[in-house]
Amino acid sequence: MSLFTELKEVINNSNQKVKIVYPEGWHPFVLQAATEIVKSKIKITPILIFRTPNEVPNDLDKDIIKVVISEMDLNKYITYIYETRKHKGISLEDAQKLASQPNFLGSAMVALGEADGEICGIEYPTADTLKAALQIVKPANGVKTVCSGFVMEKGEHRCIFGDASVNINPDSDELVSITKSLSSLARNIAKITTPRIAMLSYSTAGSGKGASVDKVRNAYNLIKMDEAFLKENKIFGEIQFDAAFDLDVMKKKAKTLEWQEPANVFVFPNIDAGNIGYKIAQRMGGYQAIGPIILGLSHPVNDLSRGASCQDIIDLTYITAVQYLTKNK
Repeated sequence: MSLFTELKEVINNSNQKVKIVYPEGWHPFVLQAATEIVKSKIKITPILIFRTPNEVPNDLDKDIIKVVISEMDLNKYITYIYETRKHKGISLEDAQKLASQPNFLGSAMVALGEADGEICGIEYPTADTLKAALQIVKPANGVKTVCSGFVMEKGEHRCIFGDASVNINPDSDELVSITKSLSSLARNIAKITTPRIAMLSYSTAGSGKGASVDKVRNAYNLIKMDEAFLKENKIFGEIQFDAAFDLDVMKKKAKTLEWQEPANVFVFPNIDAGNIGYKIAQRMGGYQAIGPIILGLSHPVNDLSRGASCQDIIDLTYITAVQYLTKNK
């Protein structure tokens, strides 16, 4: 069963409709995706943000909620943004400007509970989507590092790659936070019941030396102190990809590791390795790369590629909805 078939079952088996806001409601692909979601009868209500009434199609489906910025009373959003950011020196005038921007308005709607999740980025650069999310939605309690993950799927094989799009060169503490978020992604979205986590490096168990190796090794030593995490996950580091993926190589290079199956969660040491790695798996290995999925926010906000298709938007909608349902079990 494909990932999206499983996700749709989770959504339709829930006892509530999930409200997803799209700050770029005027975009043709967003309009098409929202229309197809409504027609599919899945338990998702799209909320589309428009800048002016001229952007709203005359034939917009009645089950799609429309929000037109130029016709709104923005005072509650202005107040929320101001109160959230005043410790950073924001003025009421600045808050008013932000509230009138679709990406910040969408994040404010999520933070205020008017939407359960947000999907943005088909026109906004990733930096603008994440800036609004980090400043207004904010990281979840206990999360030190917001990151991203990909679900990599090929036939019946499914695994997790991360971080490949947010943190450029995470330190050991940040790698620990990223590892925990990727474990949650494996369980809650990818339905991987037993995460086997490989903290990747160009070294396996001390075979190489260098600052990057030390960083990964230190992160592994830190995460081993979390007994609750170790009860639910198998983890090893530092380890090379071939030793984590191929059991025969694992027996030669990581002799103390007694896994009967290869790793299914791969934690990359920096964004270079993660970004290059998932694209090699996608283009040369034939894997479908589902993501990036943003992890660690208090409410789900996800970023689209500016080259996203209508189907990409629909697929990310399912992921965002399940992120919300999982968080609110």
